[in-house]
Amino acid sequence: MFVKLPVFVMALVGLSGSLQAGGKVWGVEMRTSHTDPVTGAVIVEIAATAGASSNLYFHFPNFTADNRYVIFSNDRTGSPQLYRASIATGEVAQLTDEPGVAAASASPDPTDARRVYFARDTAVYAVDVETFAQRKIADLPGRTSQPTLSKDGKTMAVGFQVNDKTWEIGVVDVATGAYRRVIQQGFRIGHVQHSPVEPVIFYTWETSGYAPQRTWLVNTDGTGNRPFYANTEQSKWLTPLKEWITHEAWMPATGEMTMIHDRMGILLVKTSGEWRMVTKGWYWHAASTMDGKRLIADDFDGKLWIIDVATGEAKLLATGLREPKAIHNHPSWDRSGRYVIFNYTHGGKQTLGVIDVAAWERNGRRSN
Repeated sequence: MFVKLPVFVMALVGLSGSLQAGGKVWGVEMRTSHTDPVTGAVIVEIAATAGASSNLYFHFPNFTADNRYVIFSNDRTGSPQLYRASIATGEVAQLTDEPGVAAASASPDPTDARRVYFARDTAVYAVDVETFAQRKIADLPGRTSQPTLSKDGKTMAVGFQVNDKTWEIGVVDVATGAYRRVIQQGFRIGHVQHSPVEPVIFYTWETSGYAPQRTWLVNTDGTGNRPFYANTEQSKWLTPLKEWITHEAWMPATGEMTMIHDRMGILLVKTSGEWRMVTKGWYWHAASTMDGKRLIADDFDGKLWIIDVATGEAKLLATGLREPKAIHNHPSWDRSGRYVIFNYTHGGKQTLGVIDVAAWERNGRRSN
C-alpha cells in the first residue's frame, strides 16, 4: 500500500504535477435518475453534475478491493480521466488530469484497496485513490490495452500492437516494473485477461466479425499456447465452422468463463473445454458476482437481466437503457453482489448508473 504523504508534501506534489495530477473533489453528485416503469428498480446516476461517464470494461471489477469506491471515466475537463465515486456518500473525486490517459481501461488492484492501475501512452501507472499520488509501474514496448492483474496482485498482463503484422502479450512484475514477453501472434489480439485462479492468460483473435478461432489461452511463462476450445467436428461445440462466441469474462471464484453465444445464450466454460448453456436468449454482455452464483447481463434492447447460474432462471431488472442513444451498457456487479453498475443515456449524454439490487429484491420487485 502507498505511504500517505503529509498534507504540505501533497500540496507541493499537486502543484508540481510530477507525481500527482488529479485530486480535485467535485462533491456529492449522485442523484436519483428515475424508477423503471416495468420493474420498479430505482436507477441512480453516479456522476450527474457534468461530463459523459463510462464504467470500466465489464469483465474487470469496477470497484476497489474494499468495495468502497467505484472507478470510472468522465470527460468533464475536456478529455476522459479517471474518477472515484463513493456509493455510500455520493462524493466524486478526480484521480487523473493529464493527456493520454486510457481512462476506461483502468484496473483496480485486487489486493490493495487504495491502488488503481491505468495506462498512459506506453507506460502503466498506479494511482492512490486516497492521496491521489501516482507512481509509474513500468514502461512498455507499446501502447497497452487494459492492464489485468493476477489474483495476488503481483503480476500484470498487458497486450499491444508491435507493428502492422505482430501483436504481443507480456507480463509485468508489479514490484520491480520488469517486463517479460509471453507470446507474439500474427493477428490482432484483444480482451487480454489474467485468470483469477491460475497462471494463465486469456486472449482473443480480434476481427471485425467472427474469427475462425477466436478464444485462446497461454500460460504466463509463455508455454502452452492453445485454443480455448477447437472448433472441430469432434469437439461437439455448437459452432463447428466459425465461432459465434464473444464477450468472454472470467468468473472470479471458479476460474471458469462466461461467454456469449450470439443469438443463442450464455455459456459457462471451463479451461478444459467443458461447457454448458447457463440460459438461452439473445444477450450481449454478462458479468459474474464474485462468488459465481449470479450473472448480470444486458441485451440489445437495453434490458438488464439477473441470471441464476445454477438454474438458468433470468429475472428482468431494468429496461430502456439504450434509449435514445444506442450505447453498450456493459453491466457488472460490485464486490458484494449488492449493486449493479452500467452505462446508459440520461439528459442527452452517456452516464453511469447504479441499482441497489438488494433493496429492489427486498422491497418487492416487479419482473418478467
